[in-house]
Parts: sequence; C-alpha cells; structure tokens
Amino acid sequence: MTPPEKHNEMLALNWISDFGWIRVPELGLLLFGGSNTRKQAERLVRLLKKRDLILERVLPGRAGRAVVLAAKGVRFLNDEGIFAQSGKDIGCIKNGVWLPPKTWRHDLLAQSVLCTLYKLGYEIIPEHQIRRQAGRTRKIPDGLAKKPGGQWCWLEVESTRKSGPHMHRLAAALLAVTTGTVDICGIHPQGCFVAYYSDSKDERSNKLNHKQRISNAIAATAGSDTKLTFVECARNSSAGLTSIEFIETKIESQKTTKVLACLNANGWILDGQTGLQSANYGSFIAYVWQDTDTPGTWSFDARSNEFSGFAGYAQNLHEAKRCAAALIAAA
Repeated sequence: MTPPEKHNEMLALNWISDFGWIRVPELGLLLFGGSNTRKQAERLVRLLKKRDLILERVLPGRAGRAVVLAAKGVRFLNDEGIFAQSGKDIGCIKNGVWLPPKTWRHDLLAQSVLCTLYKLGYEIIPEHQIRRQAGRTRKIPDGLAKKPGGQWCWLEVESTRKSGPHMHRLAAALLAVTTGTVDICGIHPQGCFVAYYSDSKDERSNKLNHKQRISNAIAATAGSDTKLTFVECARNSSAGLTSIEFIETKIESQKTTKVLACLNANGWILDGQTGLQSANYGSFIAYVWQDTDTPGTWSFDARSNEFSGFAGYAQNLHEAKRCAAALIAAA
C-alpha cells in the first residue's frame, strides 16, 4: 500500500470513529478537495469494506448509506495508537433490518453542517467525539466549530418543534455559551451556530420557523442583546445539503427594551458643562456621554447605591443608551 492510500484510510477511519456513523457524501467532504468528493469517497469506502474495516448501513427514506467502524477497523486504529470503538452497536437490528438511532435525522443535519464548515476551513469536533470525552455532561452541543483565527462556536441543530419549557432551556443554554463560561472538554465556546432546514415542518405538516421561534425565546430570556448566527440549510431529496446560508442576527432583549422605554419616558437630563446625559430607573441612574478622546464614540454606565456597572463604549447615542439599559436589566 502506498503512503497516500494508507493516509486516506487512516483519515477515513478516524473520522468515522469521531462521528460514530457518517454517510459517504459527508465523508467525502472531509477527505477530498475538488468537485468529485463523493466518487472518491465511494471508491475508498468500497476498499475499506472489502478489507472488513467498516460496516455499511442503509438509512431510511432513501437517505443513503451510513458507514460505521467494524471490529477490524477498531483494531487497525488501535494499532496506530488511536483510541476507537466499534460502531456495530449503533442503532439496532430488527428482523434482519438495521434501524438507526431515533435521532438520526437530527444527527445527519449536524454532520452535514459540520462537514460543510470543515470544507470552508473550520476546525470541527463532532458530538459523538465530544460525548466520548466529556462523559455525563448535562448539556453538550451538536458539535463545535472554529474558524481559523476565530473563536470556537457551539453548534445547535433544530429539527423539531420544541415546547415552551424546552425552548426556555435551549435559550438559557445558548445564552450561557455567549458569556464564555461554558466548558466543553477544556474549550470555552463564545459564539453560537443554530442550524435548521429551510423547509422544516412539524408533525401536522405546518412550516416551522425555527429562526423566529428561537429569536423569540432568546429575546424573552436574555438580559442584554445577543448575537447568534443562524445557519439556514437547503437540502435535496436524499437529505444532503445543497447550500447553507449564514444569517448574522442581533436579538434585542425584551428586558433591555422595557428598561430603555422607562429611561426615555423619565427623560434624559443633559449636563451642559460636561455633556453627560443621565436618566433614572427606580434607584438606578443610567449615564451616557460622548468620548472626547475618540470623536464619534459614546460611553455608557449605570449605577445605584448597591450596584456599579461596567462602563463601555458604543458607536452612537442610541446604542449607548441601550447598553446602559442592558446593565440595569442584567443587575
């Protein structure tokens, strides 16, 4: 076997191990460049199957074939010093037919997005690998992704309609990530990708607007405005992705909006000598002023007898007032 062939085999088996199971088209995105990634992956999968290193499984609904590690594939990786586990127990066999995990459609979308991000230059960690390393963590992402020179992002996939309590818990989890305090295998993601199919429907065949539902849940929960990146995915008949669109969104906090409305209603008082503007909200006082050192930049702060905010900078007067309101809303 030539070194490049062994290298590709090692990469393929390693990716299969990290994902648990993966389809051939997505495996091709991980392994090959150019436009013939699927054909190259199919050729490699045939070789791996012939050598009994992998097992093939047929997904329902004409969604294609999945591959998992066979026992011999596990030994192959272990001999190379790579920890791996057999995938033969993924799903179950019923009447001689393989049934994938109940979450397979959700998992397939997560895999497709991660593999597409990898193709775009991101470093990725699949959920299966995270779960293997993190153990019994209360909440883990559907994947992690990091753009070169950027921050790690938490991937959350939405494929079904969530109830009110579930939406609240999802919003709380995403908001916790944006603070940078969540630890996943030693990684502290700060950005969030929320992926969904553009043609999603519920159990009654009604269109699901995941972007709006999640935005509403975040707006109702957050103490301050929150930035999320929605990943809207278009798919073909075999459940493969034909395109993804990144939608950068700033979700305005309802709490901040209410505080700002009260500040505006109470009126902002301008100090003619200092240029400082202030407004009251109960025992709180919000402050905004123009930064003389950097023209065009505004500063903000909020204080009370028991609370001192963290002064910051804004691009304009409206944004500064909103940021001051956010300090009060989060107090």
